[in-house]
Amino acid sequence: MLLNAQDISIAYGDIQAVSQVSFHVEKGELISIIGANGAGKTSILNSIMGLVPLKEGKIFFDGKDISALPAYKRAKAGIRIVPERSRLFPRLTVMENLLVGAYRLRNKIPLQERIEFLYSFFPILEKRASQPAATLSGGEQQQVAIARALISEPRLLLVDEVSMGLMPKLVDQVFEQLRRLNNDNGLSILLVEQNAIASLEISHRAYVLETGVCVYHGVASEILADPKLKQAYLGH
Repeated sequence: MLLNAQDISIAYGDIQAVSQVSFHVEKGELISIIGANGAGKTSILNSIMGLVPLKEGKIFFDGKDISALPAYKRAKAGIRIVPERSRLFPRLTVMENLLVGAYRLRNKIPLQERIEFLYSFFPILEKRASQPAATLSGGEQQQVAIARALISEPRLLLVDEVSMGLMPKLVDQVFEQLRRLNNDNGLSILLVEQNAIASLEISHRAYVLETGVCVYHGVASEILADPKLKQAYLGH
């Protein structure tokens, strides 16, 4: 088991964001956590990355308790995050943004090979390499954000609301790229999304959150195929 979160709770002062949620990701899986805005999805990703503390519970990565590790040590262990709305450095070029993802790792990873791989996977980035990130479209910025996380060869990719603000055509494109990264390259991915249908279509399993509580988990294809489950949890 690559990632195992056990009964985690997260609070911001007196506000309880997540209550006793458990989930896991096996090596090579693409797992979705779905739910409405405010359900606690982003808080969970940030807790895995070490950006917000746990109130209760434990998080294990590859069998090791990382609950108290700072974010940089979790990144060093192989966890990377694609944050909501990409959060690029707007004045830096595409290439410079990518190199930020390799900060302090340039002598430890085959940097040129990684850049060539990323350009083969996201061809538009090679064409835009010298452009400031601020000049890119929303879909292009999302691809840079994913590539920036991938340049360090992560073992687990956390993806936060990758579809937010994108046109439907671009949503399909980005989700297909995530599916290929998982299916063709074996990358383990934990995806949190409001776009439940698109998320479930590329996932192996899914967890459904409502106001910080996990109300259902199961095989993604079964949720999509069962009208009662779709109506109960997806509103379809």
